[in-house]
Amino acid sequence: MDLKKLTPGEMTTAISGVVLLVFSFFHWYSVDLGPFGTYSRNGWQSPDAFFSIVAIILGVVLAAHVIVEKLEAIDLPERLGSVGWGLVHLIGGAVAFVFVLLKWVMNTDYTAFGLYVGLLASLGLLVGGYLMSKEAGDLPQALGGKKSAPPAE
Repeated sequence: MDLKKLTPGEMTTAISGVVLLVFSFFHWYSVDLGPFGTYSRNGWQSPDAFFSIVAIILGVVLAAHVIVEKLEAIDLPERLGSVGWGLVHLIGGAVAFVFVLLKWVMNTDYTAFGLYVGLLASLGLLVGGYLMSKEAGDLPQALGGKKSAPPAE
């Protein structure tokens, strides 16, 4: 395994996916019930578990793609149909970030440390996807992509 093979976007995506997975088991919501103890929920549990579960699974899949393709030297197709992998990572990172953000916005009471780290890790997936799509030249010019060559006459 040679970490020097990873671009900044790939490294950001891989690290963010692993951090999201690890912190999904930490407390995302916690209520202190005084003498009765503490009641807490992690990223895999309610409230609104659907959003966080999808985001965590997306993070694992995106990180696994980078790790398997780059660090294990497995050849995968350059594109996924007509879409480049950079754009796939950008869309996946955006969905993961929006889903964790929705989970937080819909349930702001009793939030705990793990939710905020999960939110930052999902933002890292979005940033990593943006960098990967920019590195691959998958972005349109309006989003920071390279200028296209003028049409040949």
